Amino acid sequence: YMAVRDETNFLIEVKKALMIPETDTFADSEISLHIASCVSLLISIGVSEDVARSDNALVKGLILIYVKTFYGFKNDGSVKELPSNFDLLVKQLALTEGDHVS
Repeated sequence: YMAVRDETNFLIEVKKALMIPETDTFADSEISLHIASCVSLLISIGVSEDVARSDNALVKGLILIYVKTFYGFKNDGSVKELPSNFDLLVKQLALTEGDHVS
């Protein structure tokens, strides 16, 4: 799912942000699913696929926010929402790095 970004190194980076040791692989598939979900979200709102899959610092930050919000979420009936700054940053990214149509 990561055409441009080195997915192994990025997974390690995300695991560090979640304070999961690199050697613990129990959550790798769930974390990878959250990363892919965020990339799909970015593409669906107009960010070009190349940017959504790149090492762009804003993209990486948005993916970290997304994964941290949803990783390990227990389904106890409460709704977990992305921080409000996520929407603002996504809109900024879409405006500056979206597909440019002539």
